[in-house]
Amino acid sequence: MRPWLRRCLLSVSVFALCWTGAIAYWRDSTRMPTPGELAGAMLALPLALLLMLWLGKKVLARLLAGPALAAPGLAAPLPAEAATPPAAPVPLHIVAASLRMPGGATPSELLAAMRSRQARPALDGQLLDEDGYPLLCGRVDGIDEEGQQQLLAAWLREHPQAGLASEPFPFNPEDLRALALGAVVLAELVDEALQHALSAGAPASLASALPMLRLHLLMPAAWSVAQRQAGDAWLHHLACEQGWPAQKLLPAAEPATGQPAPFALLNALAGNAPPQPPCLSIVLACDSQLGELRVLALSSQGQLFNAAQANGQIPGEGAAGLLLAGPGATVPLDEPAPVLLHRAATGELPQGASRRAGVDKTMLADLGRQALAVAGDDAAAGITLVSADTDQRAPRMLELMQCAGALLPQLDLGEQVLGVGAACGQCGAVTTLAALAMARQAAADDGAQVLCLSNLNPLQRGALVIGPPAQSSHSTT
Repeated sequence: MRPWLRRCLLSVSVFALCWTGAIAYWRDSTRMPTPGELAGAMLALPLALLLMLWLGKKVLARLLAGPALAAPGLAAPLPAEAATPPAAPVPLHIVAASLRMPGGATPSELLAAMRSRQARPALDGQLLDEDGYPLLCGRVDGIDEEGQQQLLAAWLREHPQAGLASEPFPFNPEDLRALALGAVVLAELVDEALQHALSAGAPASLASALPMLRLHLLMPAAWSVAQRQAGDAWLHHLACEQGWPAQKLLPAAEPATGQPAPFALLNALAGNAPPQPPCLSIVLACDSQLGELRVLALSSQGQLFNAAQANGQIPGEGAAGLLLAGPGATVPLDEPAPVLLHRAATGELPQGASRRAGVDKTMLADLGRQALAVAGDDAAAGITLVSADTDQRAPRMLELMQCAGALLPQLDLGEQVLGVGAACGQCGAVTTLAALAMARQAAADDGAQVLCLSNLNPLQRGALVIGPPAQSSHSTT
């Protein structure tokens, strides 16, 4: 039942009970009520009861929210005297970023398109709804699905993968689109890694002098374990073809339960980055929701955006990735200032919270305060942009705007708060990494810090700061 209908029924019920009780009392007492008694019984009493119900609900919600926010894994707001962590970890260095999104083929293109409001989903002639009308989605043009299938099918025949048969072909058209986009982004990042190694002093002819490179690949969430493993192996193969020696590629550690969220993965990289030997990391995600089965699944769950479901999801596709160097890495001489990725503040809402009305919207702001504290004492004053993975859904966008308005009142919420999901459609971890790649571009162009927020996932929330080091930042102390 819709929340407004429940509230209306509750109000009508309270008034009806008060009026019925008052009329029955006056009838039994066989006397006429005074004007004051009429006003009190017919208006003041029901309004007072409704006010008490409303206040009781608020008090109960706060009492229940207190223990939940203090539970492990949930980010509780820091006390004022402990807002600045005493020993913040050294941030990672973002060497390069790459993406392929409906709004742009590079981070600079996407940033320019979003700042000019030129990036937006469009009606797609290839995907139709149940009535035969085009769906609103974010599609990347120029993907050769047939060519990608031929290359991947030939590789699968030569390199059989455990749990995955080569016949019939185990990937859908949208899966091929995701891998094709991921391959392009990976090639660019591997090339950037080679250039970074050369600028740091590694000889071009000596492969053994190259640093180790670890690939952290976030495959589509809808894929099976066998498909994800095959996709990882395929992209590792492409990295070798791009010129990175196979003996210098490190496999990513297998997570205990499923794929990690992007912000949690970045925190793990910062925490596990060893000083020796030097190591580069590529964090890459690719996905495509532009398939008939994916759209049908969203539609059957009532989660597809259409005229009757304004808070539904707009399918999208793309790939995005970051090339990261650990603390103490050599910075190329031609880079004016390193772009740092500070430790993220992350939290998780209780299960089912996204389906309940009145979900606490303060967690994102609390995480934002923690992220700003990690970045430095004056980080909030230096923020010139908020880059988020938020899509067009009203609850998500309202949460983003409330957070940005509370933390950064100096920003123009209409011009300096950008939601990648609203402009490019929703495609999971890709949307989050695209927001980070766009933030890295803005930080490099403007020489300023950018606050990155994540609330696209129904339950996970995150915040981190990207930008050059500040004098008051913990990264320089």
